[in-house]
Amino acid sequence: MTTLEAILSRRTLKVLVDPDNPWPPEDIPDEYLKEFLLAAEMAPFHYPCHRSHREGSVMNSIVPWRFYGMNSSSCRSLLSWIRKQGIDSGKIAGMLAAAGNMQLVTWLPGPPATGGSDRLFEPSLENMEHIAATSAAIQNLLIAATARDIPSYWSSGGILREDPVRQLIGIPSQEILLGAIFLFPAKDRFPGRPMETIDGKLRSQKGPQSGWSRGLELDSTIMDAG
Repeated sequence: MTTLEAILSRRTLKVLVDPDNPWPPEDIPDEYLKEFLLAAEMAPFHYPCHRSHREGSVMNSIVPWRFYGMNSSSCRSLLSWIRKQGIDSGKIAGMLAAAGNMQLVTWLPGPPATGGSDRLFEPSLENMEHIAATSAAIQNLLIAATARDIPSYWSSGGILREDPVRQLIGIPSQEILLGAIFLFPAKDRFPGRPMETIDGKLRSQKGPQSGWSRGLELDSTIMDAG
């Protein structure tokens, strides 16, 4: 599959399984995950993350994102823990019951410009660049997964954004979750398994490219006058 074919083939797909009857653990192959994370690593970024995210941490790269991966057994364990807590997890529970892997992806905001800010993050150009870079890393991973025929879903996280889950997993409080990326067993593993699948809602509503893209031409006489 070429890069363009993978991009055009990528689809949002929720695979939902009854949380009371989760699928047996079935991991995404390690060699695939290495490919997916390598693809994510190659995303462009403009600024290094703030040193506060690197000092005293084993995850000390300058990239403005962090990936926390959970295999299928860990996804089922997390599902069990959430249900024992009596937490309403919505469709997250159904996806944890099916996932072959989940990547919790955070971005690393710079510290507030002034002390005592109650904002989640400062609306700075640097932070905007960090969000864009992390989004690019996620998209690279999704395209790489598509090239391997691995269905995927980019969730905003739901209950996974909340402190109890973050503390259980060990995600630092100063990091902001941008996506919970669910990777499901290859499509040929689905037949005969009880499940529900939901496609993305907005793909068919985008309209033609003319609705969001246009070419620009500057008159040479205007340029000369400037």
